[in-house]
Amino acid sequence: MTITDIYEAMNSKAESLFEWAQAHPEIGLLLAAVLLSLWLAGLLLRWKWACRWQFGGKLWMFDGCTPETRRWIQIALVGMALMACLTMLFVCRR
Repeated sequence: MTITDIYEAMNSKAESLFEWAQAHPEIGLLLAAVLLSLWLAGLLLRWKWACRWQFGGKLWMFDGCTPETRRWIQIALVGMALMACLTMLFVCRR
């Protein structure tokens, strides 16, 4: 077995995985909803990993806010993203 054979085998597996993901988008939306729910729970329970504000200076307008205000902004943004994800999951079914 050569490297080319290994590459072709991995490429065909990846291609079949992406075809399956395109045929079942609700699984991806469900996974995104679970991850967003976990992040929202972390924000609400003040877990350190969830409340860390590191956006590399891209959200400079919120740098002057207190950590509690930043947490509430994150809660609002993650909550809206979760609602959008759940809306797409339940309303936009085939």
